[in-house]
Amino acid sequence: MNRDAAPKKAELAAIASAMLEGRVHLIEGVRKITELRHEVGCADDEIFMPIRAIESETDHFPAGAQRSRCSKEYLARADAEVHRYLEDAKSDIFAACREILRAYGEPSGRK
Repeated sequence: MNRDAAPKKAELAAIASAMLEGRVHLIEGVRKITELRHEVGCADDEIFMPIRAIESETDHFPAGAQRSRCSKEYLARADAEVHRYLEDAKSDIFAACREILRAYGEPSGRK
């Protein structure tokens, strides 16, 4: 393993674990994993395909600092849509997170 990638791989595992435990919003976690897959040098790894698909389907939803630039009405509609989407996609997201943990190790040496 490339030593430079090791901290990013640990971060991938930590985010996947936090998503499974409900400590990171699923959309934000999906976006972070999508970003990190490039940084670990595994951008095309099949393990990321479900995450990439979900990120593509949800990239229009506001998150993080982006939300402060949206009206309350728009956020209410977007949040309702996100909630409905996640109800359908949650099991796929969790399965992908478990696969990422298997491939990249448990965070904090809990493997």
